[in-house]
Amino acid sequence: MEDGTWKEADQLFAEYKFREAYELLVASRKQKTDPDYETLWRLCRVVYSMSRELTADEQLAKQLAALIYEGFEYAKEALALQPEAAKSHKYYAIFLAEKTGIEGLKERVLQLSTILRHLRRATELDSSDPFAWFVLGRFYHKLAGLAWFQKKMIHTFTNDIPEASYEDALRYFERAEQLQPNFFPLNHLMLGETLKQAKKARPFLELAANQTAPRTADDREAQREAKALLKKL
Repeated sequence: MEDGTWKEADQLFAEYKFREAYELLVASRKQKTDPDYETLWRLCRVVYSMSRELTADEQLAKQLAALIYEGFEYAKEALALQPEAAKSHKYYAIFLAEKTGIEGLKERVLQLSTILRHLRRATELDSSDPFAWFVLGRFYHKLAGLAWFQKKMIHTFTNDIPEASYEDALRYFERAEQLQPNFFPLNHLMLGETLKQAKKARPFLELAANQTAPRTADDREAQREAKALLKKL
C-alpha cells in the first residue's frame, strides 16, 4: 500500500502535479501513527516545489511562509528519523535557508555554516544527486556575490562566515550538469551567469532562454533571466 502511494506520488510529481502529490502524501501520513521517512522526504520535495511557485507574487507571502514552515517541520522529522540519509540533509538545509530568509538577516547569517554543513553532508552521502550539487553551487554563488558592505554588516552578527568564491560555485554547477545534462534550466542559467567567458557562457544561457515549454516558476525565471543576460553579451 505504502509503496503504491509513493509510486503514485512520484508519478504525480514527475507530471508537475505538485498539489495532487502533496494531498496524496498528507492523506497517507494522517493514516499512520508513526512517522514515515519515505513519506516525509517526498513531502519535503513537493512542498519545496509548491513554495517555488509562490515566490514571485508578494501577495502570496503569507501562504509561502506557511509552506516553508510546514516543510521545515517535515525536514526536521526526516533528519531525526534518518540522520545518515542524503535527502534528510539536503531538505533540512533547503528549508533552514528558506525559513531563516523569512525570519531576517540576523537569523540567516547565524545559520549559514549550519546550512552549508548539511548541504556538504548531502553531497557526501549521495554524490550522484545533481540537484544537491546545484543547491550547493547556488549557496556558494550567493555568498560570493555579497558586497563588501554586506559582509561588514554580517560580521556584526558573527565571524563564522563560510568562505566562498564563484570558482567554487561554478565547480558545483558543472558537477550537476555532468551528472545529468539538461536536468534543470536554472542550472543552465547559473552556469551561464558564472562562466567568465561569453563564448562558454552563451550555450548555457541559450539552453535556458530557448526552452520550448517551461513548466515551473523556476523554468520561467531561468528563461527570463537568461534572455536578459544574452542581450548583454
